[in-house]
Amino acid sequence: MRSFVAVLALFAVALIVAALLAYPVWVLVELVRHEPIHRVMHRVAMLCASLGLIWLFRPSRLINREFAGFALPQRQFWLQLVAGMISGALIILPLLATLQMLDIRVADPRVELSTTLIAKVIAKGLVTGLFVATVEEIFFRGYLFAAITRESGRVLAMVLPSLLYASLHFLDGRLHVPADQIGWSSGLAVLASMFNAYSSPLEIADSFLALSAVGLLLAIVRARTGAIAACIGLHAAWVCALYYCEVTTQLNTASAAKWLVGSYDGMVGWATVVWIGTMACVYIAVARTTRSSFTTAPQRPVTADHFPGARLQR
Repeated sequence: MRSFVAVLALFAVALIVAALLAYPVWVLVELVRHEPIHRVMHRVAMLCASLGLIWLFRPSRLINREFAGFALPQRQFWLQLVAGMISGALIILPLLATLQMLDIRVADPRVELSTTLIAKVIAKGLVTGLFVATVEEIFFRGYLFAAITRESGRVLAMVLPSLLYASLHFLDGRLHVPADQIGWSSGLAVLASMFNAYSSPLEIADSFLALSAVGLLLAIVRARTGAIAACIGLHAAWVCALYYCEVTTQLNTASAAKWLVGSYDGMVGWATVVWIGTMACVYIAVARTTRSSFTTAPQRPVTADHFPGARLQR
């Protein structure tokens, strides 16, 4: 639990530091290319958070392959990743197909589908998905999962990162300010606008629960397989499928079933909560009666020897 609180505090500090540094960094970036102030601040915050996480976890010796979720032999890791991608596609495609059958998502008349376009969208979606999934899974289902498991057990290690994972999706802060009006206070203005979505919590409740369910399913897979390979595969497939749906379809605001999707992206909502929850239950039921198709990572007992100076409660 201490690790989770420390991560929250670290994120808060990273955002404040980024808000204070946004203007001088923006001035330097502006010498090379034009970037909106909010994008500069977001990248500074990511850099501060990344450096802070290394500083935070290194004393506990969590900066290693095992706790990052890469303990599997290379061949088994890749097999799990590919299996995760296939499973991810099989999970999300029925959901997206249902949204189209209910006329919640309809074909975008501005998009002319062709073999070339489909190939480009899928390729871009896969590349983006693999990058996003790798970064996020290393943190949420890698280091953070390991740290909380060490201190508070697996249940909290699955629940807390999933809630954090969902909450971060609603931090936006897109503040379009003319270049001649940007100053030292602009970063603080971006910081204040990042939490606008939380001013109406009921409007994002369905999407928040859906993303939390997604995070929880990924955490269950992480606990079952002992690695993040399958998590990366699942996550990447979902990002790719959602990107393809976003590019080729649009939300039908006249649909009577529109309430099944949230305001976050017009795809993730109550339908996702029910479907992902069902998939999680199926996975747990199957996992209890069968052995994993792939050799899982070695589950070594965590003792104080792994963390010098740390005393585990008995």
